Amino acid sequence: MDEKYIIPSVDQAAKILQLLSRVQHRHKTFGEICDTLGIPKTTCLRLLRTLSMHGLVWYDQKRHTYSLGPALVVFGARAEEALDYLQLARDTVSRIAEETGLTTVAAQRLRRNRLTYVAKADSHGEVHVTVSLGQQFPIDRGSFGKCFCAYMDDDDLKDVAAARYSPEFLDELADIRRKGFAVSREEQVKGINGVAAPVFDSSGQVLLAVACLGIAQELTTERMTDCAHVLVEHTQRLTREIGGSAPEMKPGTAGS
Repeated sequence: MDEKYIIPSVDQAAKILQLLSRVQHRHKTFGEICDTLGIPKTTCLRLLRTLSMHGLVWYDQKRHTYSLGPALVVFGARAEEALDYLQLARDTVSRIAEETGLTTVAAQRLRRNRLTYVAKADSHGEVHVTVSLGQQFPIDRGSFGKCFCAYMDDDDLKDVAAARYSPEFLDELADIRRKGFAVSREEQVKGINGVAAPVFDSSGQVLLAVACLGIAQELTTERMTDCAHVLVEHTQRLTREIGGSAPEMKPGTAGS
């Protein structure tokens, strides 16, 4: 995106909301927000008061902390109504969780280098993985992140996954494109394995990655293969339901 079109104050306000949306930062003091984002105190105070006036931020007078405001609940509901694919994604995630018995999630790109959970269905097992909707994580981590990386142009991949960019990683991404799914073994969280498959939009870009997550002892290599078949079947169906299509890989794609 051309930065000459970015309005600094709007950009800073968006960063405040993004910060407060993260689980570990959902209650922050004024000073913590300034320090974390590097926003001058006078500017930050004006932004917070403006956001509070519109109900986008809530100030707790007893704890002296800021959190996301009630207006965002309404905005979120309206966004869900407008984004038809989210309900289809929820239905798909629920069916996969029922078939596999594993916690199943759908992740979407939030920013250039960040993903977030937009749908989930928890396992009913006695011991299982739990996740929070809206939780964010780097785009180059986990099975779901690798689904996005596998279909990026090489230049984009170098930008968002510089720390992992290597011949080995490129070979893994090429293998993901051949198989149609990605796996991770305790990459994102120690003791947790995952397997994921991509959902494509009408332009052939990865819109979502749907993943099954499980305790490493439970989600073994053999079971990941079985889950992968279920995931690929459902994600291909979801791609068709939203009018999407898998891309034809061209030279310049990561690992090609």
